[in-house]
Amino acid sequence: MEDSRSDTMMVSHRYDRWLLAIVLSLMGVGIVMVYSASVVSAEIQFGDDLYYLKRQLAFMLGGLVVMAIGMNVPYQLLERYARPLMIIAVCLLVLALVPGISSSAKGASRWLNLGFIRLQPSEVVKLSFIIYLSAYLSQRQHDLHKFRVAWVPNILLVGVIAALLMVQPDFGSTVIIGGMLTLMIWAAGGRHLHVAILGGIGLLLGSAAIAHKAYRMKRLMAFLSPESDPQGVAYQINQALISFGSGEWTGLGLGASRQKLLYLPDAHTDFIFSIIGEEMGLLGASFIVVLFVLFLWRGLKIARQASYSFGALLAFGLTAMIAGQACVNMAVVMAMLPTKGLTLPFISYGGSSLLILSFSAGVLLNISRQMPPPDWFHKKQGGGRAIKAVDALFQKFMPQT
Repeated sequence: MEDSRSDTMMVSHRYDRWLLAIVLSLMGVGIVMVYSASVVSAEIQFGDDLYYLKRQLAFMLGGLVVMAIGMNVPYQLLERYARPLMIIAVCLLVLALVPGISSSAKGASRWLNLGFIRLQPSEVVKLSFIIYLSAYLSQRQHDLHKFRVAWVPNILLVGVIAALLMVQPDFGSTVIIGGMLTLMIWAAGGRHLHVAILGGIGLLLGSAAIAHKAYRMKRLMAFLSPESDPQGVAYQINQALISFGSGEWTGLGLGASRQKLLYLPDAHTDFIFSIIGEEMGLLGASFIVVLFVLFLWRGLKIARQASYSFGALLAFGLTAMIAGQACVNMAVVMAMLPTKGLTLPFISYGGSSLLILSFSAGVLLNISRQMPPPDWFHKKQGGGRAIKAVDALFQKFMPQT
């Protein structure tokens, strides 16, 4: 993949309208289904059946704002500030472990309580890591066959991130970060042998991490045999299957779900796809799958047509992250993968996820315009003193090979 930053022949001033329509459609479905799935639990918990709907509407409005920013600010700025962004993201992970600052739920310290929203640093880390890796790989296109260039510095970085994530603990985000490293180096032109070896090592480490914690083994056993403990660790997946199966072809009707009556935990977040299947049936669930397939198609097309390598790798990484998360979420709901707490992109309730995903979609739309950066971008050299200081700190602790 050759870098062609000076190429201004491929210029399209329009955003990818297909992608924009897909994202807005998913957000619209999300608003409707979050209300439907949460109306009972919101009334019982907060005495307000609109509690989650009102918050999701606020998150969506914020998401539209950050998506507009991502669409219109030259995305080349992300390459320039990739290292500082990565440093900030890692610092947020550290703060999530500090008592008094972090916010815990279900035994995990994964959030920062900002009052109006609980920020999940792992969401910021995923985006920052893709930006950083896109910049790093695009700047070393001709040396990616060298293990010490393509892999060593990035494995060290992933090791730091993984250590912080596993302390929370957040095994799922750790797997995603490792998977994105392997996938993006492969897409950038890394040697297939290196990709295969590192992928195999990653699988071994993942298996060891599962075996190390009893609750992870229980989840794996529940996946392999859901009927073995229907009232225990397999309860949630069994209720999800009941919910999904009850919808049959056309569903019970919007708002008619029975599993949302406090039978299915996390009905408006991680398992909202079950409620879609129950209320809208196989046809409604298939519509959601089609939307994500179309998202994947448009995202990969944007990556192929990007005017230079950083944009191509960034578009590929963002597309893979969002489409991959959707696939994992839907697979978990249908008992095709072990239970893991991942939201369904743009649909599940949640502020951090929706804001980060919306910005990611905005950047994808920005790349789809294939426009060169404005004149002021070329004239501006480097960043401010603070940015340069952070960049120097990154260089000190993560030397570039």
